[in-house]
Amino acid sequence: MVEKVSFESKMRMKLLIVCCLLTFTTADEGDESFKKMCEFWSGGAQGSYRERQSSKAMEGDKCSMVFPVVSGNQEEARRYCEDNVPFHILNVKIDESTTTCDAEATLKCEQGWVQMFGRCYKIEKKMMKRDSAEEYCKTLRPDARIAFMHREALPFRINDYYSRVPRIWIDASEAITNDLTYVKGENLLLALEGYKYALPNIALAKVPSDETAMALCEYTPSMNQAESNYLLRRYGEIYHEVLFTPDRAYVRTASSLQRSDNRKRDSNYCKKVLRPFLHNDAIAQSADPNTDFLGLLSKEGRDATIIRTSVYSRDASLNNRKNSECTDSNSKNYGYDYMSTNSSLLFKTVPSDVWAGNQPIEKCDAGSWSTGIVFSRKGERRLETMSDPRYAPIYCQTNFETMSYGACPPGYTSYWRKARGQMWCHKFINLKKKFGDAQSYCQSDEDGAFVTGFTDMGELDLLDKLMDKSGAQFTRNDAAYLGAQRRKQCSSRAGIGQSHGGFNKDPTHPCSRDRLFEWIDGVADNPPLFKDNWTTAYEPNFEGQESCVHMNKGPQDRPGWPKRADKTFNDIGCWIEYYFFCGKEAPIVSMGLKN
Repeated sequence: MVEKVSFESKMRMKLLIVCCLLTFTTADEGDESFKKMCEFWSGGAQGSYRERQSSKAMEGDKCSMVFPVVSGNQEEARRYCEDNVPFHILNVKIDESTTTCDAEATLKCEQGWVQMFGRCYKIEKKMMKRDSAEEYCKTLRPDARIAFMHREALPFRINDYYSRVPRIWIDASEAITNDLTYVKGENLLLALEGYKYALPNIALAKVPSDETAMALCEYTPSMNQAESNYLLRRYGEIYHEVLFTPDRAYVRTASSLQRSDNRKRDSNYCKKVLRPFLHNDAIAQSADPNTDFLGLLSKEGRDATIIRTSVYSRDASLNNRKNSECTDSNSKNYGYDYMSTNSSLLFKTVPSDVWAGNQPIEKCDAGSWSTGIVFSRKGERRLETMSDPRYAPIYCQTNFETMSYGACPPGYTSYWRKARGQMWCHKFINLKKKFGDAQSYCQSDEDGAFVTGFTDMGELDLLDKLMDKSGAQFTRNDAAYLGAQRRKQCSSRAGIGQSHGGFNKDPTHPCSRDRLFEWIDGVADNPPLFKDNWTTAYEPNFEGQESCVHMNKGPQDRPGWPKRADKTFNDIGCWIEYYFFCGKEAPIVSMGLKN
């Protein structure tokens, strides 16, 4: 049982009133009333008051306040702290003669206002009628109103904080006002001195409209990052632990989702999940599965949990899953939708360091277009492919970065892929190499590029113009490699499923004319737009090991070919030397945290 506070302690509490009502000094990042209370009740201990680092800090002001109160156990101590320290209580400590309350002020009131239990208060020590009190509060702030009794302990803290105040106007719920002893009107007040109404001190009374009392005004301070994180930590105590970095929080959803073709679905879902905890749900988005986030997950215990991520294959489409045959792929066309500065989506390919060993394994099309994280695996948590229909929870994050594309590297020409939401950079290489050597050149000499691809006819036109401007002399049967290769399944008659011809005539078959080749290394979305641009009606013709594709340029003299076949395609052996293009995504730069 908590012992009564001594007379000296009450006097000390009254003295605190003077501190809180003094003219506040220059505005700091922290809440001034919390700082004053901390300075008084910490006994001047060095380092007891710890102010938040900035207005956007992840944590609020903190203080350890020591009260001359004996508590029998931790539960009694916490109850005392929660009633007497009108801020968030993080921890309590007890000894033979004191109770220590570790408190945090996450919200911040304007200068001149006193914070109690998440609201900001200001008193006018002048008697006035109820209507006048309401009007006075509106003059302080448009959203200010008569104080509302939202906590049972509030009247006692008001009595502690304000001296020479006999009564104030107040509001309360019907559950509190239904059984009042003193009811002689419809206007509710808090009688801190109850003798006038034959009531004990600190009592509620309903009085007529001609009664006067002082105006205690309140407003609710804006939600900020520190308060959001406090609420999220409490949420994590009920559901799943919330993960924190120095500038954002990651929240696991309680329900599970499948992958959706709506690119904004996951982020819109996260906005709804996090709306109660954020001042602006625009700062919520599905989690970016970068190595920092994966590192936090790696600290979690091993169990049967599977988490879905928002990384997906851009090849995922209804047309690409129409055939029942299970095929493998090497497209590696995985990425994540970022929010740009104008709230449009940018598709950013994911780096190789987020994948588990040997991933991504692309099998059976829709069986591997989604990604997840399997907690039962040994070692660090990394991404693995999984099927679209599989239900699993996702993680949401706060304070995501808004992104924008920077300029392409020198020597590259940019192209905006509208449907994909991606800026791609192309460069024609005025050298002739085998396909494998061309790929190695793009990787090493062009800083991680790949032999490039295209997504529409406008981009194909750009590639052709780059060849025109290159200064290269295109002689008989010249061409340039593109970054597509024949599917392994389509490298045999059995795989193609036809006794003659180079492709399967079923348009949904994996080895159909527009599907037997695929873009690799994420250079474009599959299937490639080759169908209407093969050089002749019988291409691709499957003559030998023709596993690569080139784009024709200049005069041609092959049997059955037109004399000029620019911007048309032919399947060819990868060991032949041709010109080639290197391509890569334009650099994505952060425009800062959205908060």
